[in-house]
Amino acid sequence: MKSKAKENGFNFICVQSASGPLIIPYRLERSPRVKRMHMQIASSQFVLLKMPLRHAESRGLSFLQENGEWIRKALAAQPRVPRLREHLHRHPRVALAGRWHRLEIRFQRGPAQCLVWERSRKVVMEIDPHNPSDPQIVALLRDLAREYLPARLREHARRIRVKVHGVTVRDQKCRWGSCSETGGISLNWRLILIAPRLQDHVLLHELAHLRHFNHSLGFHAFLKSLDPRADEHARLLDTEASRIINLGRAEA
Repeated sequence: MKSKAKENGFNFICVQSASGPLIIPYRLERSPRVKRMHMQIASSQFVLLKMPLRHAESRGLSFLQENGEWIRKALAAQPRVPRLREHLHRHPRVALAGRWHRLEIRFQRGPAQCLVWERSRKVVMEIDPHNPSDPQIVALLRDLAREYLPARLREHARRIRVKVHGVTVRDQKCRWGSCSETGGISLNWRLILIAPRLQDHVLLHELAHLRHFNHSLGFHAFLKSLDPRADEHARLLDTEASRIINLGRAEA
């Protein structure tokens, strides 16, 4: 049986615009504080649709389709996502084990490698100047993510007493993480590029699905018991998506 995933990410819909059909990722959020349906652009490839609790999802999808031209123009107006090395030049840090670590990139001939000094919270990446830098940096960051994200997730899981059945770190295009019905959790390697508190929010969000495999009131209540600032962190995460979610892609 194919397991259904509850994603901390996006779905897709085809809308009509003046330039023809447009396939867009969107995320639907329901909240008791939302009185009327509205949408906003959270990143260059991400539409956030906010709805009252009692509205059917079909109403939201119709709303998106009715506003296809507005979505096209709003997406086109978004700033270009910088290349990964540009981002790291401006923000030389990675989030490991719940703390920021200063990142230093050095050029040295030979295989790319990464060194971590936990006590001084420093990470040094050595890459070959004779090869393209971004693919080397992506490979090293993904290795770091595979080492640190599952460990951080399991640390939270032990604390809140939920059982995880496998953790994978992947290169998702438009989601931070997902949880399957079988208890497996998948995480985006780019989580090490966002603030530790937002990284923890994603991890706790996915762990909360092990108790509530939905986005019900019970799920949100449980998540808030784990992360009292969950609503604030979710909003900040939407902002981070516009800067982070496409880093390290060839087309970025």
